[in-house]
Amino acid sequence: MPGRGYRAGLPAGSGGAHAAGTAAGQAAEPSQTDASRPRGDGTRSVRLAEVARGGTLNLVGAAVAAVMTIGLTVVVTRHFSKYAAGSFFAATSAFLIVEMIATLGVQNGLVYFIARFRSLGEQARIPAVLRSALVPVTVVSVALAAVMLVFAGPLAHLLLNYHKGSGSTGSVDQIAAALRWLAVLVPFGALETALLGATRGYHDMRATVVVDRVGVSTTQLLAVLIAVTTGAAAFLAPLWALPYLPAAVIAWFWLRRIQRDRASRPVALPDVPPELAALLALATPAASALSGAPARAARSARHVSARLGKRLASTSRRDFWRFTAPRAVATVTSTIIQRVDIVIIAIIRGPAEAAIYTAATRFLVLGQFAGSAISRSAQPRLAELFALRDRRGTNLVYQATTAWLILLTWPIYLLAVVYGQQVLVVFGHSYKAGYAAIVVLSVVQLTGAVFGQVDVVLITAGKSSWSMLNGLLVMVVNIALDIWLIPKYGILGAAVAWGTAITVSNIVPLIQLATVFRLHPFGRTSLAATVLAVVSFCLVPLAIRIALGSSWLSLVVGVIAGSVVMGAGVLRLRGLLKLHGVVRLPRGRARQPGRA
Repeated sequence: MPGRGYRAGLPAGSGGAHAAGTAAGQAAEPSQTDASRPRGDGTRSVRLAEVARGGTLNLVGAAVAAVMTIGLTVVVTRHFSKYAAGSFFAATSAFLIVEMIATLGVQNGLVYFIARFRSLGEQARIPAVLRSALVPVTVVSVALAAVMLVFAGPLAHLLLNYHKGSGSTGSVDQIAAALRWLAVLVPFGALETALLGATRGYHDMRATVVVDRVGVSTTQLLAVLIAVTTGAAAFLAPLWALPYLPAAVIAWFWLRRIQRDRASRPVALPDVPPELAALLALATPAASALSGAPARAARSARHVSARLGKRLASTSRRDFWRFTAPRAVATVTSTIIQRVDIVIIAIIRGPAEAAIYTAATRFLVLGQFAGSAISRSAQPRLAELFALRDRRGTNLVYQATTAWLILLTWPIYLLAVVYGQQVLVVFGHSYKAGYAAIVVLSVVQLTGAVFGQVDVVLITAGKSSWSMLNGLLVMVVNIALDIWLIPKYGILGAAVAWGTAITVSNIVPLIQLATVFRLHPFGRTSLAATVLAVVSFCLVPLAIRIALGSSWLSLVVGVIAGSVVMGAGVLRLRGLLKLHGVVRLPRGRARQPGRA
């Protein structure tokens, strides 16, 4: 499948501890206790502005990646047969499933623990966590690559030769060769994912945007264009996966640079009471005078430091995998849910229908890229707030990001319903058969956006085992419905199966968050975002379509008019939508006191 596509991100108490008021890429700083902050204080406004700015940066990258992904799909469907396109989509989906298994879910653990240790002033434990994550990923990814190399031939037969009358010996051999090339690149894709997760733990969103969203997606499109120019469908998948190699190398050097920058900055220590400072001033010279063996004392100090370092490393490793292991299962199940329907369609109904289904669902990638942009920005902040037991601040971030998710994704899904048949023509007239699947999945995604980043919030609460069990349940539901519905209903059955799985994946964790942590995404903020999105991108485009008909002119005018209404509404309701620090009035207006 072109691009990484869509990947699928807190007990709460009050007050105490130091608040983590870190901007993106800056070290944690002490702040007021939760109990001492006034309601609606500037600190939380600044935090939300930081999350929004990080989300905006990720959104720019997501927009580029989404455009590249759709462009890549258009190129493949326009220049290759449905059979060749479906084979490519099925092979790359298999690659992404294996690659995500190889990451072991460590990217989520790295974001959680690096952000947590920085907010608590325990930066010394971060190197142990990085070793605990990267070494297993390297070993497992190499092992899975070897397995994929060995079984490339049988997998190619399964993907292409199962369906009666499909495939030929030549095409099966070509796909087997492509799978072997993909297998070689699995370790690089897994390491890139893990390393970029570590950079996000440091609140550096630029690495993910520049390296993965922009860099990988753009070079993948260029690679596919090279395959089109040469006319070699056999090189389509290998060229598509090749950018993961330089991306992994660049991500490694980027992380090293972040660590050097953080190490060169002075660490802010808590204030020492004057009485204790005076006592230390008197005790230090006396201790030095009484010590007759400074060398022995130094050796003893180094010995104690080494033992303490080993103990911290061991504790960090246990804590990391206690959190990450369940999340690894959940991440794998999430990836399987997102990719397995294409593979099953290729096996049962043939690669041609897999190509139609992939093209029909590409527009949904736009919305899911936007959701990923918000979750990647909010996850480190949520981890810090839960570490500080700030339930009120956590719920504020959860509800605000839910409103932003509605603002960003509902326009895409609403336009897909209104203009879906017209848009599918870009892939070819025969791809209009996927319109029913678009309608089903768009309605499901509209509902799902109202729940917000529910799984991200659950994971950041430390309940990764719950997320794992939820993911296993959803995977079973999805695969069972795929096997039941696809043979009879084809791509529509796959859409119904996936939509049901998405619904279950939202409802179950929402119930868990509401009952155990008293967290929910509903409020005036999300309601305002919903109404604004419906007016802007449902009522306005629908009226224009009735007036101008189903034409490209109607689509363009509908999008422009909806965007104008949405922009005016966001500017007018920026306070209610928690966008103080992102959406600003022109400089001529007076600024309100205390506004970030």
